Amino acid sequence: MCLPIVLSLSACQKKLDYFEYVSEYRRSVYFYEDDVVTLKIYSVDKETNNALDGYKGNVSNVTEVYFESENSVNEVEVELLGQGGEMSYLAVTRNFYLSFSGVEPSGASIPVNLKIDGEEKNFDVMNVAEEGTIDGKTALNCVVEYDKESFDNLTDGRNFSGEISVRLLYDEGCFYYVGVCNREKQVHAYLVDGVDGRIIAERESEAE
Repeated sequence: MCLPIVLSLSACQKKLDYFEYVSEYRRSVYFYEDDVVTLKIYSVDKETNNALDGYKGNVSNVTEVYFESENSVNEVEVELLGQGGEMSYLAVTRNFYLSFSGVEPSGASIPVNLKIDGEEKNFDVMNVAEEGTIDGKTALNCVVEYDKESFDNLTDGRNFSGEISVRLLYDEGCFYYVGVCNREKQVHAYLVDGVDGRIIAERESEAE
């Protein structure tokens, strides 16, 4: 596993912590899947305006719930963590969505109640982070170590000219997406192994 690193400016200057420039941090993922239903629950610290422009705005925590079904569904209501309501259908991604703030998921699993077209169903949605999964700050430090030159080019010694997204992903294992957006809205993204911090892939794109 790579070792956490920081940029040392001088003995009398404060060390630069790149995590202070993270405008989106998906810190946990809860996941359930069977032959018909897929449920994903994310705990995310994110900008209130959610603009990928190279500047970090005000950040707050939200819980996001996504529901998919192999069957045709018209209406879904969800209840978890003492919160709930009717989910909105997202036509682009073809799933249902609800978000709320004030309660952050924790623990090994979350009980979820769904009312799918009036029929109630209960699910136990599991935390995907296994023992040994690194946290987002460690994943970011691994990226800094891997591509220090790119971070140095966006650093004037005391400040970082960009914003960073760190998202925990799950696909039969844990990974991290780390995206660095500069002031010109150019994004350099890295896929990080969620256990040993290896950089698996990287790509460049333009922020939408």
